Amino acid sequence: MTLAPGRLDLHTHSTFSDGTCSVAQLIDEARAQGLSGIAVTDHDTLAHLPEIRTLSRETGFPVLAGLEVSTLNPATGRKVHVLAYGLTPTADESTPVEQVCRYTRTERAANTLWLSWQVMRTGYSYRSRTITVNDVIAAAGPSTTLYKQHIMQALTGLSKHDPEYDRIFHELFSSKDGLFRRSVSYPDTMEAVRAIRESGGVPVLAHPGQMDSWSAVPDMVAAGLMGIEAYHHAHTPEHIRMAHELAERYGLFVTGGSDYHGLWGVPDHIGQYGISVEEAGTPVADLFARDATL
Repeated sequence: MTLAPGRLDLHTHSTFSDGTCSVAQLIDEARAQGLSGIAVTDHDTLAHLPEIRTLSRETGFPVLAGLEVSTLNPATGRKVHVLAYGLTPTADESTPVEQVCRYTRTERAANTLWLSWQVMRTGYSYRSRTITVNDVIAAAGPSTTLYKQHIMQALTGLSKHDPEYDRIFHELFSSKDGLFRRSVSYPDTMEAVRAIRESGGVPVLAHPGQMDSWSAVPDMVAAGLMGIEAYHHAHTPEHIRMAHELAERYGLFVTGGSDYHGLWGVPDHIGQYGISVEEAGTPVADLFARDATL
């Protein structure tokens, strides 16, 4: 599938993880915004990749089937997110990256169920609205696991764009002083990068400016990192410059995306942040061409 000149959004989320749009809706929105292509990169799952590729073929719209892997850099204790493209799921989740993702989904689901139970047990309410664990499970719908966003949806029904959303989220889940705080155990960053490469995928460091993961780049490159996300809603001009500098130094290709989550994210619309087809160049064009064959 050939990319037309224009802009790409290489980082979006759907209802398969913690977004509010289906893959079909993401494609419709991308077309409405005049984008040349997108990537759907839901968290820690490969289960959605076949549906994305089927919809891309059926609609004739270029879509990369990807994911975003949640990791922890043991050297700094900071979370690092890694985008991955070009992967194919197996029936028994036997590839290294699927095993990494399955561990994280299990940890996240257990944590969210515990948080849900705490909110229910204490009778916490928003505008007289309380929740049960089943309410949270229902809010998750087709998601491959449970997220705090699903608790927020069941409890408040608010959009991220409502000022009340962040206030309540912080009150409940802030890692420093939230009423109900509990951390998730994440896989080692370098092991995750190696797992992506060993599974035939292409790993890209996601939003290093947002998560201050710059110091991890040398070790990630040694583990097999191939790209870096320069353009993102949380990136300043200085972050963009730093990303390009690291790309030049280590031979990485550059990407960009909105990190769009629909009603549960910061960007107002898909494609609000991204990268031009021309700047993305041959490495990204090759990813789209490869994906069309999978």
